[in-house]
Parts: sequence; C-alpha cells; structure tokens
Amino acid sequence: MTRAQAAERSGVVKASRWGQIENGYVMKAGVPVPTKPGDMQLAHMARTVGLSAERLDEVGSHDAAAILREILDQDRVYADLSDRLERTAWEMPLGLEDRKLIIDMLREAKAQGRQDRGA
Repeated sequence: MTRAQAAERSGVVKASRWGQIENGYVMKAGVPVPTKPGDMQLAHMARTVGLSAERLDEVGSHDAAAILREILDQDRVYADLSDRLERTAWEMPLGLEDRKLIIDMLREAKAQGRQDRGA
C-alpha cells in the first residue's frame, strides 16, 4: 500500500503528513526538524496498517493504544471483523454509511443463501 493509499484509508492523516511521520521529520526552511504523530493520528495509522494496540503499548504509546482499542471496539459494533467479507467491506476507503450499506447487503445475501439452501 502506498502512503497516499494508506492516508486515504485512514481517513484522518493526509498523505504528506503520513510521509513526514514515516520519515520522522518535517522540513522547515530547508532544515529537517524531528516530528512525531499525535496519539489520534498514530492510532488511526496503526489501524490502517494492522498494527495492534498491544504493539503500541510495547513501544510506550499507551494513549495511542487506548485510542486504537476504542476505534476497534467501535468497528466491531457494526462489522463482524472475523468475517472476511465484512472486514474487507469495513476497511474500504468509503464513508461510514456506504460501508454499513455494503455490510447490510452482504448480510442479506448470506441470509438469502441460507434460505435457498434450506428450501
């Protein structure tokens, strides 16, 4: 996944900022200046690339880990992330309502398939 794709998928971090965070610096007047993401940015970036909250805790980013856990809990409220199709739909770079609509359609199709097999 490119930086631009990751940034778009995160829905929070712009591609240029993603690159700055990956590189660990921003350029100011031609001079590299160290930079770090905020906890919210880091949590969304971690979710986008599949990094666990436990890993964030291991490296001392406890606040970002807590935010990531909240994000993942909210995700699970609607999408069954153990279901490959629902997880794929949930992680699409679409708005929340579009993702919910796709998941609803998947669930309807599964239910219809079960009915057809039972008939």
